[in-house]
Amino acid sequence: MNIRTALAPFAIARRRLRSDPLFAAALFAATAATAFLFALVPQVFGRMAESSLEETVAGANALERNVSIAGAGAIDAAQGEDPVASVVVQGDEHERRFPARVQEVTGDGRASVETSRYTILTRPGEAAIPGTTRYLTLRFLEDADEHVEMVEGDAPTDAAGPVEPPFGDRTAVTGLEIALSQTTADQLSVELGDRLFIGPAADDPLVRNIPLTDRRLLAVDVVGILGAREGDDAWLRESRLGRAAIRDTETMRFIFGYGLVAGEEYNELLAGVDPLPLRYEWRFLVDPEAVAAQDTGELASEVRQLEAAFGQTTFGQRLGLGVRTGLGRILARHEDDRQAAQAVLAVGGIALLAVALSVLGVLAALAADRRSEAIALLRSRGGSLAQTLSVQAVEGLLVAVPAGALGYAAATLAAGRSPELLPGLLVAGIVLAVGVLLAGAAVGTARRAVVPGRPDEALVPRLSPVRIALESLVVIAALAGAYLLRRRGLSSEGGFDPYLAAVPVLVGLAAAIVALRLYPLPLRALAWAAAPRRDLVPALGLRRLSRSPTLAVAPLLVVLLATSVGVLSATLAGTISVAQDRVAASDLTPLDTGTLDVFRVGIVVAGAYATVALALAPVLSARPRQRDLGYLRALGLSRRDALGLAAYELVPPVALALVLGVVLGLTLGYLVEPGLDLAALAAGEQAALRPAVAAPILLVAGLVLVTAAVTVLTGAAAARVNLSRVLRMGER
Repeated sequence: MNIRTALAPFAIARRRLRSDPLFAAALFAATAATAFLFALVPQVFGRMAESSLEETVAGANALERNVSIAGAGAIDAAQGEDPVASVVVQGDEHERRFPARVQEVTGDGRASVETSRYTILTRPGEAAIPGTTRYLTLRFLEDADEHVEMVEGDAPTDAAGPVEPPFGDRTAVTGLEIALSQTTADQLSVELGDRLFIGPAADDPLVRNIPLTDRRLLAVDVVGILGAREGDDAWLRESRLGRAAIRDTETMRFIFGYGLVAGEEYNELLAGVDPLPLRYEWRFLVDPEAVAAQDTGELASEVRQLEAAFGQTTFGQRLGLGVRTGLGRILARHEDDRQAAQAVLAVGGIALLAVALSVLGVLAALAADRRSEAIALLRSRGGSLAQTLSVQAVEGLLVAVPAGALGYAAATLAAGRSPELLPGLLVAGIVLAVGVLLAGAAVGTARRAVVPGRPDEALVPRLSPVRIALESLVVIAALAGAYLLRRRGLSSEGGFDPYLAAVPVLVGLAAAIVALRLYPLPLRALAWAAAPRRDLVPALGLRRLSRSPTLAVAPLLVVLLATSVGVLSATLAGTISVAQDRVAASDLTPLDTGTLDVFRVGIVVAGAYATVALALAPVLSARPRQRDLGYLRALGLSRRDALGLAAYELVPPVALALVLGVVLGLTLGYLVEPGLDLAALAAGEQAALRPAVAAPILLVAGLVLVTAAVTVLTGAAAARVNLSRVLRMGER
């Protein structure tokens, strides 16, 4: 094959498009709009998922989302002015063991040191608080200076020296300075300037194995009353410095308070508690925005690696280290919600894609009708079937490629995201589908054309066994898919099942196939019943419609699919909306509310596609309609009768499609509901299926008005036809 032969389809297709700009513009607009829509949805879903994850992480409890390395032991103090620097350095070493993605979502660690639990002792001669045991735990927090300030007194230092206790052998004990919040001080019944003697609490796990003779007292001076800096009340609560915890029994009250010590006192703290270990914790704050930017699957995997590397934490109840983080559970919950939203949107998206492809199919059929003479001419001059169809495919691709590129670019700009693979693949599939549809729609015309010297290639119209087999396969696949969807749902152990997600489309196609095969029967009966009437229009219109089912394919198929998809979207949107109304707005994520908005937009988009199909249907059959009406007008058919004939040919398939579409949409709602986790989109609130009323009524009313307008315009165009021109239309 030479280059000229290879480029011939491109040259022919280019000439056809230049000679028919109206069709090229319609195909370009439909392809660009479809490409824009289906390139935008995955990107919007990705943005919703990221926002949802970011809000989920940000809204989680700080102790749950952050990464904490904790354990008990004794870390030697550093030389110099900052003895606690050795503890900070140890945290940096732990961070270097984090997997790469975990390091990307965590900030610098914040070290804390905590003693075991101590009991506040009552001095000889002092009255004990009846029925109350007071506990005090001393804590150093690396970032305390950033969040608290002294509202009374001074900040703790290492100025306290050895103190002689008022009991026992009066051996000097380590003295420390602490600061308490005013609430904690009131709960513990202490005041600024008090000196407390505390001893290790026997029930603390770190104390149990230490001999009594080695359990040393501490003397602590309350030198300051601390308070939160402006806007840091939450930090004060989370650090447990804000107020003491109180636990009451039938006979006793136990108060558990915390006091703040300074890093300067770390040497004294080590010496004072020895041989008891200290509890250490390095808390690494997780950045919600950084988490949202990660691949959640890989991040969850590395969180599990982190937990395996450090082991489970004992919260400092015994020697050794362990990790504590709820980030893995947060990611798992988000993944469940994302899969639930993805499954729900996939059902609507695949159904809407089928509607879009059916509209493009209508345009392909229009192209085959408008190119029938050119196809016959090409075949009569020796063009093979493959060459003829390749011209049609190339014609479609010449329009679809730039239209798809424009739609993809516009969707990417609208979404505000960098180009992604999935939207590009969807657009590429739509572009290829346009070429395939244009070639497929011309098969019948090309095969029926008479080829000189090859009369065997001229076929008479008949119902192809291949077509019967394909239609039967669609019906069987729809029935099997509906059964499996009810039993298994959309999510299985093997992951998301696209076949089950396409069940609504298959059921809609099966219903359309059955309707197209059966609806001529009642039309023939009605035509037979209308035959005795004196007026010609009812019988003629019904007979034409029953004998030429292709006149009804476009409006019936597209309107049926669009109506069923619109009603299904309205049903799911109504169900989700009612469930979300019972949930606080703070509990709903952008993934929840965004999915609801997408379904509401889907109702409008389905109606828009149906409107396009209704507008294209008369154009699709304009040529034979014009010829037949011209003959009838020459025989005396009035303009009013021409309008009535247009109504009889367009209204019955549209009415049937609307009725079947509404019924099918409601049926699909009950069919897919068991396979969808709608409760996940309403914070776990029960989401019982609620058939929508208002949206389907508005959708049907709008399509009825469009049908009426198209009927009037078609009748008006037929009434103004040039009779002499039409009567010469069939001349060769």
